[in-house]
Amino acid sequence: MRIAVCDDNPKELERIKGCFCRIQGYDLVCSYFDSTSTVMEILKTENSPYDLYILDIEMPGMNGLKLAKSIREKDSRALFVFLTSYTRYMKDVFDVVTFDFIEKPISDEKLLQILERAATYLNITSQHFSFGYRASRYSLKYDRILYIEKKGRQALIHTFEDVYKTNMTLEEIWKQLNPKSFVHIHSSYIINLYNLDRKDNEIAIMRNGEKLHITKGYRRELAMRHYEFVQGGM
Repeated sequence: MRIAVCDDNPKELERIKGCFCRIQGYDLVCSYFDSTSTVMEILKTENSPYDLYILDIEMPGMNGLKLAKSIREKDSRALFVFLTSYTRYMKDVFDVVTFDFIEKPISDEKLLQILERAATYLNITSQHFSFGYRASRYSLKYDRILYIEKKGRQALIHTFEDVYKTNMTLEEIWKQLNPKSFVHIHSSYIINLYNLDRKDNEIAIMRNGEKLHITKGYRRELAMRHYEFVQGGM
C-alpha cells in the first residue's frame, strides 16, 4: 500500500512516523511531506502515485481539503484520511468522499484500524469479473465496472470505456461479484458501489455522470449498503 502523509507540524509528522514504525504485518511504502505544494509537484509527474493520503486539514497555502479536491479531479480511486483538532470541518471533508476522519493526536490503534479497512477496500476493488461472449473471453477488474444490466437473456457490463455482452444468468453473475461492493438498485440493474458518485433521491449518479433510476423496493437497502461501503464497514 502506497501512503502519503502531509502535515506541516514537525511533531505530528514524527508522531505518525512512529506509529507506522510500530505497525507490523503490512507491506507499506510511506512518504512524508510537510507542505501540500511538494505533494502537488509529485502529482504533476505521476498520475496515481498513492493509494491512501493522510492529510492535515489546517496548513498554510493550499490546505488538506483543497489538496484532496485537487487530487480527486485526477484520481477518482484515492482514499483520504483527514487529521484535525476541530470538528467544524466534518461536512467539508465528506464532500470529497472521505475514507476516515481522525481527531489529533493519532494513535497506533486508530492507524491500525484505518490500514485494516483500507487493505480490505483495496483488495475488493482489485478483484476480477470473468465472462465470455461468443468466442471471446474477458476479465475485468472490479473498479472498471460501473454497473451490470440484465436485458433478456443477455447481460450488459457497462464500464468507463465500453459495454460488454455476456449470456450469463443473474445467478452466475452473483457467484463472481462481491456483495460488499455490488448491489441491486432495480431487478435488472446491479451497480458497483465503488463507482457510485452519489445518490439523489430516486437517482443513482455514477462516476461517469450516467444516471440510473432506483426502484422503491431497493432504496433502503442501497442507502444502508452505500453507507457501510463508504465508512469501510466491509
